[in-house]
Amino acid sequence: MTLRRLRPAAARLGLVTLTSALLAACSQISALTPVGGDAVTSVRNAVYDVLVADGVGILVAPTCASSDSGFQCEGLTLDDKAIVAVADAASPYALTITIDGETIFEGTAEDVLQRAVEEAS
Repeated sequence: MTLRRLRPAAARLGLVTLTSALLAACSQISALTPVGGDAVTSVRNAVYDVLVADGVGILVAPTCASSDSGFQCEGLTLDDKAIVAVADAASPYALTITIDGETIFEGTAEDVLQRAVEEAS
């Protein structure tokens, strides 16, 4: 009787272990996706990473557009403050993110994405 009770527990443990392994692999693959994307995708993903890391509540996710001088992304916080991100057109994509005119991030999109890849590994 004890043997029968252990088998379902062992099966659940195996399922949990398998699920954990699959989720870890998905996280690593997701982290690598920005590396293969185009420039505007890299900038957008870096903006999202910064906002999430800073705990910014997002009402409207920033959408990004490209121009000859670089990229501009615009969105809204949960309390209707403007999210504006501006990045250079050339790698490493110098990036400035402001919320309602206050700078919350200055750096490069490539550094943000590299940190995300390292954290996922």
